[in-house]
Amino acid sequence: MFDTASMSDFWLRVFGLYFLIAGIGVFVQADRMAGMVMEMRESFLLRFFGGVLAFASGVLVLATLGAAPGGEAMLVRVIGWIALIKGVFLIIAPPALMGVYEAFVARSAMMRIWAVMIALLGVGGLYLGLTG
Repeated sequence: MFDTASMSDFWLRVFGLYFLIAGIGVFVQADRMAGMVMEMRESFLLRFFGGVLAFASGVLVLATLGAAPGGEAMLVRVIGWIALIKGVFLIIAPPALMGVYEAFVARSAMMRIWAVMIALLGVGGLYLGLTG
């Protein structure tokens, strides 16, 4: 149905749209992110379900991408591996990952800068995915 080159473009569009929306969401609600992290720290179900989703999405990306060559495929592969590793940490060792989250949300100004970077990454992914 898809060749490996078009799968790279497909995943770049998917991740680009997701990062753009997530970046805007984090920017608009930066002051609420600390509360979300605290809820996640206290809820085994949220951590485990988030871990399963991250792990499954990483596996799905890596399995469908195959051995596609090129820089775009490598970028998608890196995002897939990050999702997979994040899922493993959320399932097996959540305190380690929650510490990283807490460091990020400690200051809402830093969260807004991070949000802009995420949104710009999303715009770049969409551009690469649509023009590739």
